[in-house]
Amino acid sequence: MGDNDDRRINRLPLSLCIGWGLGTLGISIMFNTLNILMQRFATDYLGVLAITWGYIYLGAKIYDAVTDPVMGIISDHTRSRWGRRRPYLLLGGALAAMAFFGLFHVSPAAGGNHTVLLLVLLMLLYSTGYTIFNVPYMAMPAEMTSDYHARSHLVSFRVYAIGFGTIAGLSVAPMLIGSLGGGKQGHESMATIYALIILITSFACFFMTRNAKQTIPERNSDLGFSQRVRLIAANKPFLLLIGVKFAQLAGLAINQAALVYFIVHVLGKGYAFLGLYGLIASICLLLAPPLCLYAGYRYDKRAIFIFSSLFYALTMLTWLFSGSEETTSLVLLRGALLGLSGGAMLMMGQAMLPDTIGYDHARSGLNREGVFAGIYTTAEKLAFAFGGALASFTLGFMGYQSSTTGYAEQPDSALVAIYLCMGVLPAVMALLSYIFLLPYNLDERKIKEMGEKSGAIIASSGNGNPG
Repeated sequence: MGDNDDRRINRLPLSLCIGWGLGTLGISIMFNTLNILMQRFATDYLGVLAITWGYIYLGAKIYDAVTDPVMGIISDHTRSRWGRRRPYLLLGGALAAMAFFGLFHVSPAAGGNHTVLLLVLLMLLYSTGYTIFNVPYMAMPAEMTSDYHARSHLVSFRVYAIGFGTIAGLSVAPMLIGSLGGGKQGHESMATIYALIILITSFACFFMTRNAKQTIPERNSDLGFSQRVRLIAANKPFLLLIGVKFAQLAGLAINQAALVYFIVHVLGKGYAFLGLYGLIASICLLLAPPLCLYAGYRYDKRAIFIFSSLFYALTMLTWLFSGSEETTSLVLLRGALLGLSGGAMLMMGQAMLPDTIGYDHARSGLNREGVFAGIYTTAEKLAFAFGGALASFTLGFMGYQSSTTGYAEQPDSALVAIYLCMGVLPAVMALLSYIFLLPYNLDERKIKEMGEKSGAIIASSGNGNPG
């Protein structure tokens, strides 16, 4: 039997892959829409200062990050008829949908301090729901399969969902806002529709993963707490991956926060063009998973990641040469290249996580998928906290003018800040991720060797398909 046949046999059922991937769709819609539109909604429709929003966003993300490891421990020790992870898909999805709806229904009529307080409370609710859903969710792939290529195949469905979520947040949302009346009313109507989608996809993920293989909570272990911590600290591939993801996502957060400002104030275009740009970039992001899967049988994940990050950084720097006089086709071409290279970076980072978790099990014999997922998502949240806040502070300190009407004339210094956040800072962060990738050495051969030594990378509970 050839290699291709073996790979086909090792793949998980298509329905299970789709079901797990659906969980990302609603969360990605929420995540992208908030990152792309919420800051401008707060500054240009609620009259909130850019610096003030930066503090709100930073505080919510730090809270989000701090709670992730706690959620990982909770899910690792959960026992239920639905397994360790799946109950939290329902609870987290419901809270996230409520928060998303509320954020775009805040009114400037509440008054300055009251408006800020409402934003703070709703951002904390959003962060809570996101954590409760995402940490257990991200722990599931390491339990579902131990095969090197099957993990990449499974994770590709998450990247597809992220692509569609990016289309919804970056392309469809601005178009919806315009078609539903524009201004604040359009934002409110869009949020109502999207909150319902978030709820439906979270529940669909819960029901469609009922046959997913799961591990069971540990009862007793000879390892003490300090030994467990040392094992995590000694997991060099995991720590390097944390550095990679932090740099990559911080740059993405900076760019996403600046994108709508760049299109409105630098290119002199509206939300319709933002929607077109987002559609092109997202379609190209969706092309990345099959290309990465094809390349993954010829090159290791690290090599693909390195090439993607360097290409992404160089393309980001070309925003410095963009302006209102640039042709539409050139702007869209740049978006397509960023979508493709960014999608490849995303795909490889997601595919490498379960490998590093499997590395821990092979060395320790412990089923700690939730702990590692919690640390990983903590790094993600801190990256977005750092990146999003840095963009807000850069705009604020360089004189960006807030408004309640949707537009205000900006000084030259604010335009310089937009250029910095759009291209220079994201490129620097992508190059930093490249540095972290250089010593990463967990490839297919090493994964197989660990599996042979430990008997199995991920231990089955013997009761892997709870009702």
